[in-house]
Amino acid sequence: MSDRKIFAITNTYAIHYSHDILNSDVFSIIAIEEDEMPPQYFFFSEYLTDLENKNEIWGKGLFLLSLYNGAVNIHLVNHDWDSRVRFTRLQNWVTYENMTPNNTVDILPVNPFPDDIVTDTKKKSELKDSHFITYSAFLSKSEKDVQSLLLLAGNKLNWITLYAIYDTLKFYSADFAALVTKCDYTQNDINAFTGTANNFGLLGINARHGEKGWSQPSNTMSLQDSKKLVLKLAKQYIIDK
Repeated sequence: MSDRKIFAITNTYAIHYSHDILNSDVFSIIAIEEDEMPPQYFFFSEYLTDLENKNEIWGKGLFLLSLYNGAVNIHLVNHDWDSRVRFTRLQNWVTYENMTPNNTVDILPVNPFPDDIVTDTKKKSELKDSHFITYSAFLSKSEKDVQSLLLLAGNKLNWITLYAIYDTLKFYSADFAALVTKCDYTQNDINAFTGTANNFGLLGINARHGEKGWSQPSNTMSLQDSKKLVLKLAKQYIIDK
């Protein structure tokens, strides 16, 4: 087995999601403290350990990082900030070699999971009552609905992203109306969200659509309340799997 590769990270709330809490081969976070200095946080995954190509490691790391940010955002649901953890460098954990590619800007996220991976039903049952981030990370390896939700929620949670999460939930939910009711929302709440998100006259360039000549809706919803609605639906959907 090759040496483990770790990413130094910033913009993290990671102290609340330590390796012990996460308990996941998909991603984990550790804090390293030396000489009474502030701790440095590092992100790693067992799916990156055997890789040697720096660009491949970075690309697959980006995919996993989006899953992590999405899982945190969905877990927290109604928080004042979005999880926006970012990589600052890549290094070999054993040799401390700096493995950061020369140009990280043009590297795109790459799915690190095998195409033929299937859900381990026994493991799924064991993790069902574990920490939400651990459970959702496990599911994201093999269940495309959860993977899509985490990836979307790992982006900036603006009107367009929230609507994409909403679309995904409607597509995959066997009974979307029942999910809405279970989360203590109504169709009027959904209409307030969609009417606001779609309206260029109301949101301008932040809207999901351009100008369509629509009048401004009388029933609207704030971005913060929309985040709470959509993420709560996503969390309940994943919990129910």
